[in-house]
Amino acid sequence: MSPVNPAESNGSPFPPEVAAIPSTNGSHRPPDVDDISDSSSNASYGTREAPPRELPPLQAQSTLDEYDQMRPLSGDLLGSFDLVAPPEEAHQPFSLETRTEQLFSREHLQVVFSNPTLLLRFTAFLSTHRHGSVPLLIYYLDALKALRAIRYSNAVAEALSPIRGHSFTTAPVQATTNSALEDRAAQAFDALVEDDLPAYITHMYIQIVSLSISQRITGTLAPHLREASEGLAECFVVTDVTRPDNPIVFASEEFNRTTQYGMTYVIGRNCRFLQGPKTNISSVRRIREATAAGREHCEVFLNYRRDGSPFVNMLMIAPLCDSRGQIRYHIGAQVDVSGLVKDCTDLESFQQLVMDWSGKRSPQPNADEGRKKDEFQELGEMLNMGELETVRRFGGKMHRESYEEEDDGSRNGAPHRPRLLLKEPTGDMGLSSSLSRASGKLSGIFQHYLLIRPYPSLRILFASPTLRVPGILQSPFMNKIGGSSRVRDELTSALAEGRGVTAKVRWVTRADEDGRSRWIHCTPLLGSNGQIGVWMIVLVDDDQGLSRRWKQAPPVGPHRGKVYGPSREGRERPGMLDEYTIGTESHELPERRPAWLQRHTWASGAGGYNKDVTCSSLADVLYHLIQQHIQM
Repeated sequence: MSPVNPAESNGSPFPPEVAAIPSTNGSHRPPDVDDISDSSSNASYGTREAPPRELPPLQAQSTLDEYDQMRPLSGDLLGSFDLVAPPEEAHQPFSLETRTEQLFSREHLQVVFSNPTLLLRFTAFLSTHRHGSVPLLIYYLDALKALRAIRYSNAVAEALSPIRGHSFTTAPVQATTNSALEDRAAQAFDALVEDDLPAYITHMYIQIVSLSISQRITGTLAPHLREASEGLAECFVVTDVTRPDNPIVFASEEFNRTTQYGMTYVIGRNCRFLQGPKTNISSVRRIREATAAGREHCEVFLNYRRDGSPFVNMLMIAPLCDSRGQIRYHIGAQVDVSGLVKDCTDLESFQQLVMDWSGKRSPQPNADEGRKKDEFQELGEMLNMGELETVRRFGGKMHRESYEEEDDGSRNGAPHRPRLLLKEPTGDMGLSSSLSRASGKLSGIFQHYLLIRPYPSLRILFASPTLRVPGILQSPFMNKIGGSSRVRDELTSALAEGRGVTAKVRWVTRADEDGRSRWIHCTPLLGSNGQIGVWMIVLVDDDQGLSRRWKQAPPVGPHRGKVYGPSREGRERPGMLDEYTIGTESHELPERRPAWLQRHTWASGAGGYNKDVTCSSLADVLYHLIQQHIQM
């Protein structure tokens, strides 16, 4: 049997353990639930822009349970000793630890596999960002298909009835089992749960976090989210990989506020002091392996503050290389995304799982809802397009009185074939380990960054791959800042005083001396002496200046779009151009030839670039005239 292509799967291939979980229509949105965000992800994995929507809060707003706000009682209640309103009796308190375990659970991926739409999103992510996991996915689906085929054969064998007069038909048929295949399928599924489900969740959260931090830096974040976003883009640490146990050598003040650990406790320790009883050991393993291999990595996992309270940490790490490519340090950026986990934001599969576990899921308007699937239906859902075409052509052949061999395309025109999707390959967002060694790329909004020495040096020590051009390391940071002298002076003053600063500047490069509009977000990182040891500079493109700024096209003479003067033969020539005006100079075009097909050689005059230009059309002449004016 040929391997199944996940992109061609029409059914809902889910493992036997989730047979009780109903399949939902891909277009149906789950009902609103009090503790679940109703915004589900409609994002495509291509380049199509998603419609604008309101951003969710990244952090949990309060430690109080929304069903138990501990509201003080007002008034004099006779005979009562209560000071605050009692909690709702039937409600189970929210636990971030339990919700995080659900997020990365086997049951969560089972929900994904039970819904064709959700499965398509998951397989599209693997195909785009984790190519090495695609063979494992295909192996699991083929193993599952084989197991369902065995169950169907057992169902057919069980339906065999004894025949009178034939004693051999009276003994029951032993059911066929393949425990080795079942064990391999379970291990393949567990491997997807352990490594690929966390990568998929991290990828989804990166999109939300990047947009939130970008709006936070550029000042366009919604007012009700600004207070909660304080310090959102300022939680950094630098670790020294050359020292034993890769200790923290610099940390930002926001890191201390987020974790509640003081600077004297943090400096010199490995980041593992943030781990706790419910921290995922697989996440810790992936971070350790990425650090040892010297490659960037992004992970969402549970950490603990000093007071023991949990928070969901999205950690992004990347190596910092010197001018010779040697890894000297690691930069770590952290974002608290507990609010996304609590509200199940942008993960429809997680919303369904939480509603199923809480018993708040409403009945689905599906014709197949509540109807038990037989073994053949379960097997049929696993068939790919090639297998379905074989069934269409040859299915039921033994039960037909006559059968005519059909050539391809002889029935209802050409046979149905899946549409091909061709697109340019995209990057892997740092989630795949292939081709990523020592690149130093952080994920999402932190992909453009610099680390510079404190004032008065302000020299660039390390740069992200997107900014690492020849000569940038050890160069003065302020040489990259263009624009008004007021902005430069105030930026220099803030860096000298050690104050975090966000500014909109003109970012100057060798190729663009005028500079492009960018936001810079500067965060000081402190050392063991409490002094600034390094600055973390995050660059964000200006939303209104993303396209490259080109020089303005020269003005066009008053003849444009009008009937021009008489020709050399004395006739009016509408829509043709004899003279092109640039600034105050007038350039007469070469004499026209029939059909403008003959080639002309025109030498630029004084002040031009003094070389012959071969022109084959009016467009060529205009192009070189404009180029001459720009260079003048």
